[in-house]
Amino acid sequence: MSDNTKSVFLYGKPTKVKINELSIMQKQYSQLINSYIECLLNNPNIYLYIFQNNKKDSNVRKFEKEIRHKKLNYLGSALGQNAFDHAFKELYNHFTRIKNYMYGLYIDSGDIQHFVSSVCLLNASILNLDPFVELNKLIDVNKNKMLKIEKADVKKKYENNIKHYNDLINMLQKHTHKEIYEIMSMVRTTFFEELESRKVPFVKDAPIQLDSRVCEIQEANHIDSDYVIRVKTLQRGKWMDIPLKVSRHGKWRLDNYKKCSPTIQILKNRLIKVSIPVEKKTDDYEYTEIIGVDIGETELIHTSDDISYGSFKEMTALYDNIVLPKLGNRSKLKALMRKYRKELKKTTSEERKHKLRKKIGNINKMLQGKKSLNRVLRKYSHAVECEISCAVKSFVNDIKDRNVLVSIENLNILEFDRGRKNNRRDSNWARGQLLEKIKEKLTWIGKKIVEVEPAYSSQECPVCHYTDRKNRNGKHFKCQYCGYEDDADHVGAINIKNRAEDEEIKEIVKKYQYNKEKRHSHLKKLLNARHKAYLDSAVAGATI
Repeated sequence: MSDNTKSVFLYGKPTKVKINELSIMQKQYSQLINSYIECLLNNPNIYLYIFQNNKKDSNVRKFEKEIRHKKLNYLGSALGQNAFDHAFKELYNHFTRIKNYMYGLYIDSGDIQHFVSSVCLLNASILNLDPFVELNKLIDVNKNKMLKIEKADVKKKYENNIKHYNDLINMLQKHTHKEIYEIMSMVRTTFFEELESRKVPFVKDAPIQLDSRVCEIQEANHIDSDYVIRVKTLQRGKWMDIPLKVSRHGKWRLDNYKKCSPTIQILKNRLIKVSIPVEKKTDDYEYTEIIGVDIGETELIHTSDDISYGSFKEMTALYDNIVLPKLGNRSKLKALMRKYRKELKKTTSEERKHKLRKKIGNINKMLQGKKSLNRVLRKYSHAVECEISCAVKSFVNDIKDRNVLVSIENLNILEFDRGRKNNRRDSNWARGQLLEKIKEKLTWIGKKIVEVEPAYSSQECPVCHYTDRKNRNGKHFKCQYCGYEDDADHVGAINIKNRAEDEEIKEIVKKYQYNKEKRHSHLKKLLNARHKAYLDSAVAGATI
């Protein structure tokens, strides 16, 4: 059994007094998060726990209580602790980005990469600690835990940890103390340079994380609402009740699944949104087949079974014919305004200045009127969301009763550059939105998912592995070497399916996960080697 989580959203419109009270709480809650971020950054002894995302450690909780009781206690212990956990998570993400960058930087620099990949050695480098002592401490901790555990699979986990730490000790023993000191000094310098140069996380208007100590949610009685949330205010002993409404499907989920701690957020027009995570238990299974999913440019989803779901042709036409002209017109007006402003600075004629100011004012008024543009953008976004929802729903319904492993692209839209016009359309379409929707739906029904490297998946021939961008021409794929022909999106889905259990590609992705250039370079070398092996086998077969 496994637990899957999804949020149910409830909306309410409190009175002016209550919305003001919530606004003050949200502002102070956000300020408290930022104060905790600053305190955590100023205490390097907590860095190890941040890297491990271990906010429940006794040392972390002791530190949280100390700073809360000293100066950060105006929200009380419950909200104060929730704010601390939020700050901790923000810094964990911040430190992880730095760590990943450093790993990509030192990936081919010998044993220095171990001082980045291992949290223990990284922390020892940052605090200038003895790495042998730190690793032996971890070995002792894991040995003690292993003695208290009876389950074989859990014991195996601790055994693997001990083996890993012993391997790191053996690696250290190959170096002199001077070499170790120089490596640690380099890692420490790089870390603090990155920490100094990168923008510190700053939270603005954060949703307030509630729990049973500061809120209650009950079904509404005798009023035109579905639920009522009772929230503890900043005034001692005072609570406020806010009616909430939810969709019929959301109410069914709240009634049938386990509810977790909610968050509350203030929206525009005095509205509030309460998000309640719900947990659903699903059965584990052994998959008997793999389905590859390619995210296309004209077809939203194309599978390795050669089935397509959804089309983006109408959405592309809508964008090109309605949205783009609106955006283009605004760009022309802005360019014209810049031109008039430059001329205004240079001209000396008062009559000409008066005319330019009048023109600039007229253009400014035209730019202020965004109702028409916003209406068009909302229409486009709604059409895209509907198309995506229908495509994903159809795909999920077709596989929900099958024991499948779904192989999808690990797609980062920021890595795509298909020209200014297409990039703008991609950002409006939110290509990643489609993948996230697929993952969300499949996870909710308990289907297994694996994300694979998508590079060259639409250029590689699934027969002979010849990889060339000339193989693909729009929707048509024809291998320039063996002549294999097929739909380009189907070819991409087949290759994505094949990479689900491809250990060689997995190894490359794991090693160069944070260095795209080297990852793609080694992947191309592997595909070329496979093509050569195909040629050799073809020659050998012909000889026989």
